[in-house]
Amino acid sequence: MKHRFLIEWALIALLLPPLMAWLGQQPGLVQADLAIYDKLIKLDVHEPSPEILLIGIDERSLNELGPWPWPRNLHAQLLERLSHYAPRAVLLDLFLDKPGPAPEADRELAAAMLKLPVFLPVRYAEPADGTIGPASFSLPLAQFVRNAKGVGHAKLTPDADGIARRLFYQESVAGNLQSYVGELMVSTLSTQSGTLLQAPGANACRRRGPFGFALAGASKTYRTVPYVSVLRGEVPAEFLQGKILLIGAVSDSGLGDDVPVAGVGPQMRMSGLELHANAIDVLQQGRAITFAQGRLLFAWIAFPILLVLLLFLHTPRNALSFACCVAAGWLLLCVIGLIWGHNWLPPTAPILGVTLAYSLWSWRQLNALLLFFGERVNTLNAIPAGAFEPASSNMPLALYTVENQTLALDRAIDRLSHMHALLSEGLWQMPVAVLICQDDGGISQSNSAAQLLLAPAQPPSDVAHDPLRGHSLPSLLHQIAGSHPQQTVHWSQAFSGEYTTAQGKVFRLRSARLEGSTGAPRAWLAVLQDLTIERLTQRKREQWLSFVSHDLRSPQVSILSLLNLYEQPGSGIGVARLVHDIRREAQRTLRLAEGFMDLTEAESGDYRFTETEAGAIMLDAIDQAWPYAKVRGISLVPTLGEDDCPIRVDPVMLTRALLNLLNNAIRHSPAGGTVSLCLNIAADNTEVVLAVSDEGEGICASRLAQLMSSANLAREAAREDAELPARSRGLGLSVVHAVVKRHQGWFDAHSAPDAGATFLIGLPLLNNDKFK
Repeated sequence: MKHRFLIEWALIALLLPPLMAWLGQQPGLVQADLAIYDKLIKLDVHEPSPEILLIGIDERSLNELGPWPWPRNLHAQLLERLSHYAPRAVLLDLFLDKPGPAPEADRELAAAMLKLPVFLPVRYAEPADGTIGPASFSLPLAQFVRNAKGVGHAKLTPDADGIARRLFYQESVAGNLQSYVGELMVSTLSTQSGTLLQAPGANACRRRGPFGFALAGASKTYRTVPYVSVLRGEVPAEFLQGKILLIGAVSDSGLGDDVPVAGVGPQMRMSGLELHANAIDVLQQGRAITFAQGRLLFAWIAFPILLVLLLFLHTPRNALSFACCVAAGWLLLCVIGLIWGHNWLPPTAPILGVTLAYSLWSWRQLNALLLFFGERVNTLNAIPAGAFEPASSNMPLALYTVENQTLALDRAIDRLSHMHALLSEGLWQMPVAVLICQDDGGISQSNSAAQLLLAPAQPPSDVAHDPLRGHSLPSLLHQIAGSHPQQTVHWSQAFSGEYTTAQGKVFRLRSARLEGSTGAPRAWLAVLQDLTIERLTQRKREQWLSFVSHDLRSPQVSILSLLNLYEQPGSGIGVARLVHDIRREAQRTLRLAEGFMDLTEAESGDYRFTETEAGAIMLDAIDQAWPYAKVRGISLVPTLGEDDCPIRVDPVMLTRALLNLLNNAIRHSPAGGTVSLCLNIAADNTEVVLAVSDEGEGICASRLAQLMSSANLAREAAREDAELPARSRGLGLSVVHAVVKRHQGWFDAHSAPDAGATFLIGLPLLNNDKFK
């Protein structure tokens, strides 16, 4: 594709400049350039030279001297009078190519020409109507040519729109080369070479060295005096002394010498004599405007086209900016060249060429882009998606290739969007914590399980809001482990152990590299394997093994020891004592087994939540503990602060937990003591608090902390050896802790040595219940 681009670029660069050079000579662009020229030439303002004076054959002169043509001796008298003022040059804008009616008058005029520098125009003669023949220049009579200072053409050639804008330094008709008479007036004859504007032919006029001129103003800008006034000596001498004099017809003479001009406001007409005055003035001041031709004109047109094509090739994305800047720059150069350099460089062809270059380049790029998109879309649609393949949709085929490619692109986008949505949602819903990481460990995407594990303070909401995005997974793992970063190996290999979060979650990192396309940055799939349940099960298994190996084994060892002691002669153990001790150890074994069964049911049993009153639960527990309290001589005193304390609980399990607290309080209270039960609603009206207080020996702070630790409750309670009723001792606090946790409440205790103990249970009120 790159080679094709270069070939197309070379073809545009090779063919477009010659095409624009040819179009620049065609009527449409020529007229556009002339319109711009007319606007800009108004900016080239200059004052008319006071050294130029027009002696006009006007209406007054015709009225006083008679109708045209006048006798030539009249012109001789005028030249005789002017010779006294020593003019620098005189243009006698009259055609003297035919003898006058009086030969003596011709001789008088020829003689008068010797007294001052007179310049004469040649007549441009076209073939007569209905005849075929070449155009020609008709020279003045030989006697006039001999005595004149110079003879040249004064041909005003309007452009295609009929407006006179320029003259030629040299005109050649049928091999007769004539210089411009005005140029002869300001300098000696100097041939100006240039390129032909038109190919010469049998009837063609060869033109060399065109030049333009800015008009000093509208008609009658230059000082003009009537012919008759000069002839009669009515004009002050300072008007004539040492001036450049132009003698000829002016606008109000009615002799038909006016031509359309531009550059001085609305289009107007001006006499040929005034145009020659403007031309001679700019030639004197060196302000003649040169028109670009030939190689210069071709270079002017070709250079911006080639420049923008090179810029397009270098930086395609800024093609429009380059085209606009070059076009504006070329227009600015055109203005500067005309106003300050007095060179006319037509801007239409190069600007149009830049526009066409941009259009052709954009068209070829767009076409190549469409082809490329078509190929890539087909490749994209050909990739199998497996289970993520969306349902096919029947889209109608369009009549145009672009529309077909657009529909294919829409199908590919819909397919990718559907696949992305399914993949993202599937990743989000996975129960395993999964993260997509960059090669440096930065997290690009995570699912809800990973956010719950690593960012529990920000509950996951949806796929779009990822609190872990942008964080570093190695940094998070170092924070959890409380370790320092190690730079020796890649992070995927550095984290191989187990990690425990502040919430007690245990996980292990597993990672795998995702192989992408060639040159794409590496990505990693990180899976945080949740080991919390496995480790909890392992701890429970260890507790059971400890219970079986130590706690349940201890009573059996005691029984065997008693039997061995009984069999030894002289042990002093009677049958009654033996039976009593064996019964005690058997009951102890039974209580431990039942305690673990209660704990197992409390931690993993099927709770049946119902709405009930907290007071009813407390009274039910008191009823069940009353026989044991009566045996111990303990009084149970309930205090119900609020009758209406609705809660949603499992009544059986909560009664069992409260009964365990009552039995512990009764066991540790002295005979005749009191166990108090209190029920109150918390100050914020969000929970109900159940309190059980005794008057026992109390518990020191360190011992209380051990008892209230969920990890030590089972072990500590199982080591108690005092005599208790069934289902009232051993693992009671562990059961209480498990039941309260399942009810999403809290369990606490307060005690001091010799001050009794108070155990508290907090449960949410029914209107603040959090479970369903």
